[in-house]
Amino acid sequence: MYFAKLDDSPMFRTQIQSLEESAELLRERCLKFHKGCRKYTEGLGEAYDGDIAFASSLEIFGGGHNDPISVAFGGPVMNKFTIALREIGTYKEVLRSQVEHMLNDRLLNFVDIDLHDVKDAHKRFDKASLVYDQIREKYLSLKKGTRPDITTAIEDELHSARSSFEQARFNLVTSLSHIESKKRFEFLEAVSATMDSHLRYFKQGYELLHQMEPYINQVLAYAQQSRERANKEQASLVERMHEYKRQIDRESRSSVNGLSDCYNGDGIQTIGRSSHKMIEAVMQTASKGKVQTIRQGYLSKRSSNLRADWKRRFFVLDSRGMLYYYRKQITRPPGGCSIQRGVNPPEHGSGLLSRLFSSHYHEQSDLRFCFRIISPTKVYTLQAESAIDQMDWIEKITGVIASLLTSQSPEQFLLLSPKGSGHDRSTSESSSFTSSVEFEPSTIDDLILEKYSANGQHDVRGTHHHRTNMKPEKPIDLLRKVDGNNMCADCGASEPDWASLNLGALLCIECSGVHRNLGVHISKVRSLTLDVRVWEPSVINLFQSLGNMFVNNIWEEMLPSSNNGRPDDNLSADGSDSSHYLSVRKPKHKDAFSAKEKFIHAKAYLKIFNSNIYLGSYIPMR
Repeated sequence: MYFAKLDDSPMFRTQIQSLEESAELLRERCLKFHKGCRKYTEGLGEAYDGDIAFASSLEIFGGGHNDPISVAFGGPVMNKFTIALREIGTYKEVLRSQVEHMLNDRLLNFVDIDLHDVKDAHKRFDKASLVYDQIREKYLSLKKGTRPDITTAIEDELHSARSSFEQARFNLVTSLSHIESKKRFEFLEAVSATMDSHLRYFKQGYELLHQMEPYINQVLAYAQQSRERANKEQASLVERMHEYKRQIDRESRSSVNGLSDCYNGDGIQTIGRSSHKMIEAVMQTASKGKVQTIRQGYLSKRSSNLRADWKRRFFVLDSRGMLYYYRKQITRPPGGCSIQRGVNPPEHGSGLLSRLFSSHYHEQSDLRFCFRIISPTKVYTLQAESAIDQMDWIEKITGVIASLLTSQSPEQFLLLSPKGSGHDRSTSESSSFTSSVEFEPSTIDDLILEKYSANGQHDVRGTHHHRTNMKPEKPIDLLRKVDGNNMCADCGASEPDWASLNLGALLCIECSGVHRNLGVHISKVRSLTLDVRVWEPSVINLFQSLGNMFVNNIWEEMLPSSNNGRPDDNLSADGSDSSHYLSVRKPKHKDAFSAKEKFIHAKAYLKIFNSNIYLGSYIPMR
């Protein structure tokens, strides 16, 4: 009981005053608590926005399965984490809404409604008390001789004023009693309901992450394995760099005659000088689709323009008989590497002035380590960086020439072509025939390799001249003789009469339509019978050195074993099973057009069957 007696007495008034002061103090506390709750809910809202922003940025960073950059660092694996983070953010938004409703709104209602009713009741009580006191004073001031009608009217007013006063007094008592009783449970319910909302929030988050725990542990284990492999590769790289430095030191101290076997800059043992039989053995592997590097390194190449400037290029000689280089913007002052005519060079003729005053039509004899590769269409003047490199390049190139001359495969030739910069060695070896650059073929039938000796005379290392007056065959007849070219590279249809210049493959008319839809930046399709101008001798020679069988060994390297018969094709480079990414089956020529379109899109556009581009799966998504 909040009131012992309900009579209007000084004790009653004192009790009313005490309860009103308590209600006012409670109001101030509620306002402060509401301010803190509002900051908390605002913080939950900002945290939700932060969670969604983080999940969105992670989704953008992770990319997708078609993004080679994201595949390289495990982006597709992060997709499941993104979904979980968005779900946790949703739980947080639900928590914010519940705290807002069960705590903030109830506090505000208690202050604005319940406590405000006490104030209104107190105002009405004071007003009714004042009116009652005034009428009571008026009634008590009546004299004995007052007329009865006046006395009766004032008595009625007094009775009405007292009724209003008592009603206002009881309303105030009711409001104060309501506050006193409500404060016993209102705040406990609000705070405990808020804590229950927190309990459900953390429980939902725990259950979600607990379900993902095996997946998280799997990803962490894979990341640890990747870290260990990376550390081993880094240590191996450092060791190879040290070995390369030691090799450079040995080469600088060794003589030309004392050098037998050496290692190239990639840590692969190259073939020794005069080892033509070993070169032939290596070149025979090219017919089986295996390409090996015979020699690689930097050479300075003299431009064929009027400036005759020198540019340092990275050259690669492989077992297919191809000599190609990478473009790189490193230039040297203009000059030449042939004999100077009519005048004697100055004492320091190899310096900057002699290069600046040299001409494309005049040759210098004072530049060391130079040799030339002469083809029917162009002369390449090259300069090594030392006498050892010069001799080694000449030995390797002449060895390849001798191997090609003695072989019974007229399709083989020595090809010198530029390659764009920005690709690694393995990629360039497997895709050197796919770049739409201008090829400069140096055919074996007309090839001269010259070296400048110390006295400036030409030392002819190898020559061979042969001419035939046979009637040239049609491109389609020439190319169909190559291994694998009797069938379409994609569906196996017989007698293909279209070709992809970018991919080096022969196609049937239906598959060529799919390639054409991919765009010329992916596959440039030309007819073997209609597009006559395209099939220049250099292009025909290139296609003769490839063939659908050789090309598919590259573009379909990781095709599952059910398609190409190789049992390990469903394994990525790190040994993990990637067949879930390579579920596309190679179609037959009788299959539906949609099946062919799906396969060609995966093969030519996504390039998921090429290990140099597609890095394999990380961990299967559930």
